[in-house]
Amino acid sequence: MQTAAVLAKTCSLAQGLRDFFSAKDEEVLGIGYAAIAHQYGEETEYVNMRRLEYAFNRLFVGPDSIPAPPYASVYLDEEPLLMGKPSLEMRELLRSLNLSVPEGGEPDDFIAYELEAWLILLLCLKNEPSGEHKQCVLEAIYWLTEEHMGKWIPGFIHKAKQASASAEINLVLQGLEEWLTNSLQRSLYEKVGTVC
Repeated sequence: MQTAAVLAKTCSLAQGLRDFFSAKDEEVLGIGYAAIAHQYGEETEYVNMRRLEYAFNRLFVGPDSIPAPPYASVYLDEEPLLMGKPSLEMRELLRSLNLSVPEGGEPDDFIAYELEAWLILLLCLKNEPSGEHKQCVLEAIYWLTEEHMGKWIPGFIHKAKQASASAEINLVLQGLEEWLTNSLQRSLYEKVGTVC
């Protein structure tokens, strides 16, 4: 697959994954899932949304202990607690993009916020075809993908796969795995101006 096509699919996966993980109700969960499933040619009209919502909540939300918390601090800190150093690092990145998380919402290192930051960095890269600012944006992308998400997402995927018996959740995890693999390719960002 050519770089432009890989980048387009990677952007679409990131948007679907962001929407899926940030879902607060069955409808939004379905929209996110459909966007991911579409990338793999999967039909969604026969998906049992109640079952998908149950699996989603059991794995990522609660109310019981969650097997695969979608927060970087859980995987990157020595003590797997929320709001650790990775959360503060993400807060700084978000602030540099003039963003902040909603008060009372998820911690800054929530997977949906990180995917959103990646998408915004791509937009910044698209709008900065050259110069010093472009280099700063690239460095932020490389930090986010290589030094941050690239280090915690594999553990998250592993835990979620171990705990999931849902074909739909496994498809989402496949999409997340593909997004991560693609986002780690530095050559991918050379085509941003023409695709995203």
